[in-house]
Amino acid sequence: MYARAGDAAWGTIAMADSGLWQERRHRLARYQAMEREATDPLAVGLMHDIVLELEADLNEQIDQEAQLILMRDFALEPGTIEFHGLAVSCLVRSLSRQGASLDLASATVIPDRFTLALPLEGVSYACRLLWRKGMEIRVSFQ
Repeated sequence: MYARAGDAAWGTIAMADSGLWQERRHRLARYQAMEREATDPLAVGLMHDIVLELEADLNEQIDQEAQLILMRDFALEPGTIEFHGLAVSCLVRSLSRQGASLDLASATVIPDRFTLALPLEGVSYACRLLWRKGMEIRVSFQ
């Protein structure tokens, strides 16, 4: 038996709590309940086919979301560290909701607090330096 979409195992997907995902999980749950309650063999077969289609659709979308999350977490993208009127180019190695890992030419010139601008995404984050190691730094978003 395989895990069904909507089970607790799917709760870890970030987009699973959006309205669209909730509606799809509820629709799947309704058809699963109808499949369990059906007594007519033809109805059971039809409900089972519908449930399989809904599960496949939801699982495909979950896989796509997970792939996008992985690509975002490990994508290399240019960034700019801004502080005291200066701008230092960097490469974003990993990015999460809490912070980022950055590569730059010299980590020694970076202050403990600065702004990280991501031009490809059109966003900026107020950052606090967590650690430095060679030309790599780790920051948390404030």
